[in-house]
Amino acid sequence: MRKSILLLLMLLSALALTAGGAKESVENTITIWHSNSGRIGEAFETLIERFNDTVGKDSGIKAEAIYQGAANDVLTKVKATAAANVSELPDIAQMDATAALDMKGADYIVTTDELGADTSSILPSALKALDSDRGLLAMPFNCSSLLLYYNKTLFDEKGIEPPRTLDEFAAIAPMLGEKDGAGNVTRYAFAGVPTTYELGAFIGAQKGLSYMVDAKNGHFGTPERVLFGEEGTFRNFLEHWKAFYDTVFVSNLTSGVRDEFAAGRTASMLASSSNLSTVIATVAGRFEVGTAYVPMVDEEATGGVNIGGGALFAFSEKEGTRLLIEFLTSPESQLYWAESTGYMAINTKLYGTDGYKAFLADNPQFAVAMEQTLSSNPEVVGIWLPSAYQIYYSFQSEIRAVTESGKDIDEAVGSMVSVVQGAIDEYRVQNGL
Repeated sequence: MRKSILLLLMLLSALALTAGGAKESVENTITIWHSNSGRIGEAFETLIERFNDTVGKDSGIKAEAIYQGAANDVLTKVKATAAANVSELPDIAQMDATAALDMKGADYIVTTDELGADTSSILPSALKALDSDRGLLAMPFNCSSLLLYYNKTLFDEKGIEPPRTLDEFAAIAPMLGEKDGAGNVTRYAFAGVPTTYELGAFIGAQKGLSYMVDAKNGHFGTPERVLFGEEGTFRNFLEHWKAFYDTVFVSNLTSGVRDEFAAGRTASMLASSSNLSTVIATVAGRFEVGTAYVPMVDEEATGGVNIGGGALFAFSEKEGTRLLIEFLTSPESQLYWAESTGYMAINTKLYGTDGYKAFLADNPQFAVAMEQTLSSNPEVVGIWLPSAYQIYYSFQSEIRAVTESGKDIDEAVGSMVSVVQGAIDEYRVQNGL
């Protein structure tokens, strides 16, 4: 009988240890939802493996990365999960600026300030991009800059330098474009239609600093009114853009632009610096890829560009959450991330190191994004708006209406003011503001 009792006690102890171990395992697993795929996805998975083999191993923590689709898909899943059961949220989610307004108003987010993550060596303009009336909303991670990509081989053959302004772009467009014997354009000088991302620079840079909406583009409070109409910044952009389009060597493509560039059917395009590695690989030696600053709308548009890309939003206060975020933004991780993807390295401790200098020397195209960002006004920030994707396409539609159909510029400005103001008003009503 005594032996039976002892055996039973031993079994209960073993079960308790097993249960305790399982609980500890769950507590020490840090889940991170992300939107990285292809070459970028491979680089991200490598960083997670490095964390698990180093900091994670030393701390008894394991990071688990879960791909959730595109950036907007991650936001959708975060909001749906929070509505159903907040406890099912991941510890971290990597999301882009379209998530900022929703996250700023969410009571389940743990801001970077609340988490206590070290931001002392993070690029100031990257921090500004995520600064809000709640403090630092998230930790910058996959940061990028809008760039002008151009066919350097063609530009060199023509003896042309990248344009500084849209007027200069219009002047060189006929030299870069090409027509066949029937007068059909066979090579455009530029392809693409600006969206809110590009307009963040085209409007934000005007007069040294301009906002599209109040509350510093929605970073410090929910926006109440549109500014780009009353301040004339969107109108100014449209006037210069239409003059550029009227050269007939601008293609209003809204998709497949990168393929047209790689095929040599357009001499330039605007795209995120995060695309650089992929663009160079896609071109595959057909010509040399050059990168340059985004052309200014006019000579007074000196503000530069805003930081784009995404960030790490935290939903738990676990020690492992902070450790993983700090690891992903450490100098070593950011150097590997920049080398592998084209995203900018945002840890300033890197900038004077031999490794980073060697990387930029071997890859001068990558240096342009950083130089442009460092020379920009850090107060130029992206816009945080409700219905972000709807507005994204609305801007494209109005720009095409002006350039292709001859829509009156003032009418187009009025239409966009109505669209954006309507989205703001609806959001404020729905949220009792």
